[in-house]
Amino acid sequence: MKICYFADGESIHVVRWCKHFALQGHDVHLISFKDVQIENVTTHFVDTGKISVGGGNWKVLFKYKHVKKLLKLIEPDVFHSHYATSYGITGALCGFHPYVITALGTDVLISPLQSKTYKLLLKYAFSKADWITAMAEHMKKAIVELGVDASKIQTIPFGIDPIVFNSSNRKLPNDSFVITSTRNFETVYNIPHLIKAVAIAKKQINGLKLNLIGTGTLKSEIEALVESGGLKDSTTFYGKVSQSNISEVLNCSHLFVSVSLSDGNNISLNEAMACGTYCIATDIPANTQWIKDGVNGFLVKMNDIEGLANKIVTSYLKYEELQNVARPINDKIIIEKAIWKTNMVAMENTYKKLISHGK
Repeated sequence: MKICYFADGESIHVVRWCKHFALQGHDVHLISFKDVQIENVTTHFVDTGKISVGGGNWKVLFKYKHVKKLLKLIEPDVFHSHYATSYGITGALCGFHPYVITALGTDVLISPLQSKTYKLLLKYAFSKADWITAMAEHMKKAIVELGVDASKIQTIPFGIDPIVFNSSNRKLPNDSFVITSTRNFETVYNIPHLIKAVAIAKKQINGLKLNLIGTGTLKSEIEALVESGGLKDSTTFYGKVSQSNISEVLNCSHLFVSVSLSDGNNISLNEAMACGTYCIATDIPANTQWIKDGVNGFLVKMNDIEGLANKIVTSYLKYEELQNVARPINDKIIIEKAIWKTNMVAMENTYKKLISHGK
């Protein structure tokens, strides 16, 4: 099977998809607005200039003719865009079938609410897609609300690799209480909110340490907040690291905190759950599908800094008690719903079905 992805080649999730299907013996191509190289994958760079993570990249739509020419050259069995706005809309303009769009979160949860133009373009893109995948049921609902037939939408959480993310090497330090975030430094992930809450909680927690894994446009602002909050000596900035490194840090962490304003599936949360790290996350659909407040983690309201600080302190004071309840529940959830290979088998079967139907 020859699969052509159209997506951000710098995204860890896109790289993961490409590598996975290449390892299954498929001929995998990636067309991207980022100039990258991926092992065992044939990459094709479409130069659009600088791409803004904040959106507004209208110029990419005019590259559809270039992408269309590449598709004629590649002749894939299936064409699959990741991220419904930039790549999804541009891919739809190419008129190739079978065509699959994977929604990742902001593209269907936020963009259509912020712009009528985005909403209309998304409706167009989805109308041209033969199949659509979403990472969670609340995302599927958002797509249906755009007028898309629910019968052509499949919910496929990306999931985690249990060989990488597990608690077999879990070892917590005795002299400190470690909090870790693995979310990037962009507005949607609300890292300043976390830092302000940690600064409050630190007054009641001996040996508090904060790990920040990620990078992004707000790095300077976040570094300044860490210093002004008196956390400079307690905080480690890791930057962008490998999945195995993320697992190592999580296995040495008491808490994982995600205070994002919006999410599709929140794979970072799944990774932390698999590593046996106690989790605190915002009370949004992406997290409530995994966490029941006070049972296998804590949920907090968005932008409630005092509330988050209180949950961090409670986790510190009652850590063993909370973990004895949460860990077995989280282990069961991950096995049943969030294993990468299992979910990718479902995707591979979808590809085969679309190709056999000759759409």
